[in-house]
Amino acid sequence: MSSFQSRSFIGVILFCALLIMLVTSVIMFSKQHNALIALMHTLVGLLMLLILVWHLIKNIRPLKQYLNPFEKHTGRFSLAWPLALCVVSYVGLAPVLQLSPAIEVYRFGQTLKAADKAQGDAEIKYVQREVKDSKNTGQQITIELKKGPYFLWPQYALWVESLSGEFIQPLYVTEKLATNQFTNKVTKKDPDQIFNTHLLTGEGPNAWDVLEGEEDPSSKNNRMRPESLPVFLHQLSMRAENGVLVPDNDSLAIDGFSGATMTDNFIYTTQLQAPLQGPHRVRLEVNHSFDFNEYYSSDRFVDDPIYSGDGYSAQPSVIYEAIIDFDTQQNTVLEVMSLVGHGHHSGRDGNVYTDVSKLTSALELVDRVIVSVN
Repeated sequence: MSSFQSRSFIGVILFCALLIMLVTSVIMFSKQHNALIALMHTLVGLLMLLILVWHLIKNIRPLKQYLNPFEKHTGRFSLAWPLALCVVSYVGLAPVLQLSPAIEVYRFGQTLKAADKAQGDAEIKYVQREVKDSKNTGQQITIELKKGPYFLWPQYALWVESLSGEFIQPLYVTEKLATNQFTNKVTKKDPDQIFNTHLLTGEGPNAWDVLEGEEDPSSKNNRMRPESLPVFLHQLSMRAENGVLVPDNDSLAIDGFSGATMTDNFIYTTQLQAPLQGPHRVRLEVNHSFDFNEYYSSDRFVDDPIYSGDGYSAQPSVIYEAIIDFDTQQNTVLEVMSLVGHGHHSGRDGNVYTDVSKLTSALELVDRVIVSVN
């Protein structure tokens, strides 16, 4: 008859856990961050910690003897205790004091990670676009955007403003918004159907099955999309003839701030109209239609004629920003944009709302955005 033996149970678990910890440690040491590997490493480490606590509780008496610096019975001083203390002290202080050889091991690991990142980035393709105007005299600014999984056909704008919120100039605006060319009119096949999933990603009803559209060039004059990028549009402060806060002419395109919409990873370089001094915000606002979720469902704001209209804005725009100090003495300033909030769901105001807890796929429109200034 078989019987349960705690020593065998602990031994088998520790052996398997050590193998997993060894493999995940090597991967985390030499490769770029992987959330799955990190989670596995953490959970196995937690399991080992629990077993260790259990082991210590069952062996508390011999542990007390081990912690005694004098050998049992003989009274002679044992080197085991101070040597163990030295090893633990070195491991704890090496990262703080940059002690050798630990720091060399760390740098070797960083080199392996950098090589892994370079190999991965080499496989990522970027569209490069450079806009030059001989009239511009300011600094050169470059935006590198790596798209996220939901960056399909978004509307977005890049601009510069002061820390106090004063609009300085646009950097780039997608073509449809810059020229107000929203001429593809979409309607529901079933007027009573409610959408609470993204219609373009296969997570629920497919847009082509539940919607029908038609190209109507004349709709340019009566279809406005103030909810598309409300923070940018309020900063830009251009109004159409009917008073809606959207551009209704080609000035943004003529001035070089717009062009064919870049729907892939891109590196966009332009020059500021005039030199800037001191810290300023560089902002990105991005939005995608048809990205409904449980909160931003099609029946969420039924009394809001813009949200419940024919734009299908769904989740509101998201805003990223980086603070750039244009007075720096460095040749190149490089900053990563961070998420700061979202715009109003129907473009009623230009405020940035910091609570993004009800957003889902909108938070994955972009993977990263890097701003550099020369």
